[in-house]
Amino acid sequence: MATGYDIRYNILNDARSTLFEQWHRECDRIRRNADLGQRQLEPLPSAPSAAQIKALAEELYEFVQRK
Repeated sequence: MATGYDIRYNILNDARSTLFEQWHRECDRIRRNADLGQRQLEPLPSAPSAAQIKALAEELYEFVQRK
């Protein structure tokens, strides 16, 4: 059985993975659109910050704690 620390660690990892997957998809979309239109590449978004990851993890953890 998972401990509280295991659950928190897994939720933090899930939040990180989710945000980085979204970021990669957005970067790929921008690059693809630039290639298709043969336009100059628009600036890529910043990678998810630790604060964003923590905020999403806290939101997910709240859901887990609800009964």
